[in-house]
Amino acid sequence: AVNQDRMKSLRERGSVLIGTCIFMVLLLAGIGITFDLGRFLIARNEAQVFTDAAALAAASKLDGSAAGLDRARKAVAQLPNDWRVGIKDFSRVVIEFAAQPNEADKTIQWQREPKDPASITMARATLLDSSIEISFIRAAGGPGHMTVPAASTASSNPARLLP
Repeated sequence: AVNQDRMKSLRERGSVLIGTCIFMVLLLAGIGITFDLGRFLIARNEAQVFTDAAALAAASKLDGSAAGLDRARKAVAQLPNDWRVGIKDFSRVVIEFAAQPNEADKTIQWQREPKDPASITMARATLLDSSIEISFIRAAGGPGHMTVPAASTASSNPARLLP
C-alpha cells in the first residue's frame, strides 16, 4: 500500500509542471497583447492630439484670403510632429478646407486647393500614413503593423474643434 501511494504521487508530480508551463505561456501571451495594444492606444492618442492641433492651427489662420490659406498650411508645417514617444515624425498630413454647409443639404465639400478662399471657414487635418509596428501579436501570427487613424475638423471665428 505504501509503495502504491508512492508510485501514484510520482506520476502526479509531472502534472503540476505541465499545468505551470501552460499557465506561464498564457500569462506571457496576455502580457504581450496588453503591451502591443497599449502602444497602439498611446500612438492613436498622439495622432489625434496632432491632428487636433493641426486643424486648430489651420482654422485660426483662415481670414477669407488666399494668403490666409497659405498661412494655415505654414502653421501646420511648423507644428512639432514627432510621435511614437518622439521616435518618428508624422508624414503625409493632408490639410483640406471647406465653407460652412448650407442648411438645406448639410454636405461639406472638402478641397485641398479651394477656388473661393473668401467662403472658407473650416479646416480638416488627416493623417494618411500612420502605422505602428506590432511585436507580440505578430509573433502569434497576427499583423506586423496596425494603422493609427486620426482626423480632426476645426472651424474659424472663433477657432474651435468640431465633432
